[in-house]
Amino acid sequence: MNRGRLTSRLRIQLVGLLMLLGMGALGLRLWWIQVAHGEVWTSQLRGSSQATVRIPSVRGEIKDRNGVTLVQNRASYEVDFYLPEMVKGYRERFGPPPLTEYRAIINGMPKDQKEPDIIKIVNGGIVPRLNDLDLARDYNAGRLQKHYRNDTEVPYSYVKDIDFPTLAKFSEHDVGLPGVDIAIKPVRSYVYGALAAHILGYVGMPNDIDKEEAGKFTFYQQDVEGKSNIEKTMDQYLRGKPGVRYLRKNAKGTIEGVLKEDPPQQGANVFLTIDSRIQAIAEEALRAVSRAGAVVVDPNNGNVLAMTSVPSFDPNTFIPSIKAKDWKALQKDEGDPLVNRAISCLPPGSTFKLITSLAGLRGAKNLAGAKYSCGGGVSYGDHFFQCWVASKHYTHGTIGLADAIKVSCDSFFYQYGNAAGIQSIDHIGKMLGIGEESGLQLSGE
Repeated sequence: MNRGRLTSRLRIQLVGLLMLLGMGALGLRLWWIQVAHGEVWTSQLRGSSQATVRIPSVRGEIKDRNGVTLVQNRASYEVDFYLPEMVKGYRERFGPPPLTEYRAIINGMPKDQKEPDIIKIVNGGIVPRLNDLDLARDYNAGRLQKHYRNDTEVPYSYVKDIDFPTLAKFSEHDVGLPGVDIAIKPVRSYVYGALAAHILGYVGMPNDIDKEEAGKFTFYQQDVEGKSNIEKTMDQYLRGKPGVRYLRKNAKGTIEGVLKEDPPQQGANVFLTIDSRIQAIAEEALRAVSRAGAVVVDPNNGNVLAMTSVPSFDPNTFIPSIKAKDWKALQKDEGDPLVNRAISCLPPGSTFKLITSLAGLRGAKNLAGAKYSCGGGVSYGDHFFQCWVASKHYTHGTIGLADAIKVSCDSFFYQYGNAAGIQSIDHIGKMLGIGEESGLQLSGE
């Protein structure tokens, strides 16, 4: 009887001991998670409630020799769609998102694929609320779906360069939509429009995304890059350092505000040798002849004070991206406004007569005293090469080098150049840098 009571008491004590050990183990585990590793779990919780957005760097300014700003930046506000957040928000609100099928090439073979139909998601879950606030805008549905498929990590620009009333509406009303936010971006501004356009160049979005860098952020906003001339050749100096914006999200994925922001840093300013006043005067003078190029050089040091080419174009039409109709107009323009006549490879015309003149004065074939007759043109083989004067119904007669340069006689230089020889002309041309790069930091030579 006593032995039975002892056994029962022992069992109770063992159960109590096991319970104490279990509670102790549980308490130890809770201490381990909440105290010893509390920072780890806190950071993970914080990470799940925020999104990181790469802020594009701010490019440096471009100035003339006197410090006059030719290219600067202005603040531009745009409405961005964070498409993965939209899909997540739609799933939490309505259930599985609608799908769309498309064909993709995988391992060299075409295969049918499915993905969320971002167009239906936007039209069904986003646009109605924007309509209520009179903030909805037309958008390219095909471009949106392509963006979601290929550039998910990059926010989709729903409305670019919004005006102040639209910005005020977004700021005043709680849009309350997952994946919708306003972003401020630096936009390139060419202060004097077409002035020095062939020197300054323009910027645009990169052709490819840096996938490795994009993986460091929830959403990746690209830097623009120089596409031509100074913007391109000095790109590494003009580029600044990007910033980071930390967005706070609620459980539904709706962006509620900015937790903090590390602002981007501006790139270096670039100073040119040109004088904007001389540049403007030269361009105005050349517009009278419609198509021309000219370079003004300081003879004391070789500095380029002006480089003009007309017709020209306004680089601002390329910001943020050129419209299809504007690009087509530039391409069809018979004046070739995108061509820099000051440095491009173009027929030199009568300016080459000076090189031919020097070639005839070189070496044993000194043609300084040579005279040739102009009868309105010269025949070589079965072709008659006409002098410009024939259209005026008279000739230059028999003339020497000085007079031929003075009246720019084509007939004289056909004969003079033939006597000088192609090798001598080529030699003088190379000495004067014909066909050689100038060494200027411009693209398109």
